[in-house]
Amino acid sequence: MNQAQQPSQVLGVLIPGGVVRTDFIPTDNSGTKFSLVLSGISGADIASVSELVFFLLPGVNLPTDHGAMLYWQIISTTDQTSMDSTPFSDQGPTMTEFELVGAITNDRPSGSFRTGWATNETLSTAINSVYSSITINLGVSIEHISSIKNIGAIKDNTTHVAKKIAVNLFNFMSSFDDGSGGGGNIVVPKNVFDRWLSRFEAKARVDPNFFMKDQSDVPARAM
Repeated sequence: MNQAQQPSQVLGVLIPGGVVRTDFIPTDNSGTKFSLVLSGISGADIASVSELVFFLLPGVNLPTDHGAMLYWQIISTTDQTSMDSTPFSDQGPTMTEFELVGAITNDRPSGSFRTGWATNETLSTAINSVYSSITINLGVSIEHISSIKNIGAIKDNTTHVAKKIAVNLFNFMSSFDDGSGGGGNIVVPKNVFDRWLSRFEAKARVDPNFFMKDQSDVPARAM
């Protein structure tokens, strides 16, 4: 039985105000991994990109019960005119680990996702290095919908996000409790919320999705 030919490109990405890019390149033989280098933007301009729009092209569907997860990483290329060494000036290109941006599915075929690049410390260090130039490499992984939901990568899952934040706050407050409150009460410092918020914001600057990666939806005390 003949099968319909699959389109050569199925995904698109856009920096708001920029050109639509669809030239994702397969990176393995499974047909589930792709990459795209964000050419045309580099250096300090990268930090000004607050959002990426990620979408399925018209008329294209992902495999049933699957979604596409978008990631990013830094590629740093050494300035060969300098002999000095920094973490971003080793010989040959260096790459950071991929970080999650967001995900789309057949039911939600597009989304605008926050990058967090303006406050990413590793990216800031790379941008400010005078010994190397950097670009952003995007990676896409086609995953089962259950994996995507487990890390909260689907945009606008408001209830799930709120629950994750609440669990994070509860577990932080519980870390101060010595049991003296009795009757299921928690005794915490008066400034506990300010301390939690400061800690939460600091971690979010490094990884905006950190609280979504906790696999538990149940407060630690309830386990």
